[in-house]
Amino acid sequence: MSELTARQQLPSKKNFVYWEQSRQQDVVIKVFTDKSRFQMEKDMGDLLDNSGLLTPVRLSVNEENLVIVYAYINGSPVVDLIESTELTYAEEIVGKICAWLVKFYSIILDRNGCQYILGDIHLRNFLYEEASNQIYGFDFEECRPGRIETDAARLYVFILNYDPAFTPRKKALAACFWKTIAASLGLDKTFFQQEVKRETAELLARRRLKRAIPS
Repeated sequence: MSELTARQQLPSKKNFVYWEQSRQQDVVIKVFTDKSRFQMEKDMGDLLDNSGLLTPVRLSVNEENLVIVYAYINGSPVVDLIESTELTYAEEIVGKICAWLVKFYSIILDRNGCQYILGDIHLRNFLYEEASNQIYGFDFEECRPGRIETDAARLYVFILNYDPAFTPRKKALAACFWKTIAASLGLDKTFFQQEVKRETAELLARRRLKRAIPS
């Protein structure tokens, strides 16, 4: 981290995201390329405000320029941990993600009166802060009304297919995720399995298209 410059661009397929360091406070600046996604993230941030759910603190919102500034979290992307840590430790982190999701769905339903899901959910949506042993979730721009089984299926398929795919470790982590989240929320296994098939087919189609497009 000491090698980073004062402002460094962070990975993002849809927006421009920067980590900016200063003497006062490190921040993450998220510049949206789409007004509807900006509005959804803002609206969800409003709903989650003072909820107790661990998310990066929102410092400012610029509606004219479609910019939201968040406090920087000194954590590791969970996607970088699932292959490099002991399996039991990785399963503990998966359990913390499930606990975060259970709280998220409950807060949104209670405050919004309608069940919203994250939509584009994957392990890059979560940071693990080792100092506090806590999980932080972020990226709410794709939230929409839906059934929780759809989110669960997408994350389950992501875990299984993230390179290297379908290793015994990935299968164990995916099974741990489903067992924990299903027990916590009483999810419909039949609908979940249907969503897994759909998500897998869509993933394979995206990969075929990516291979077909010349680089």
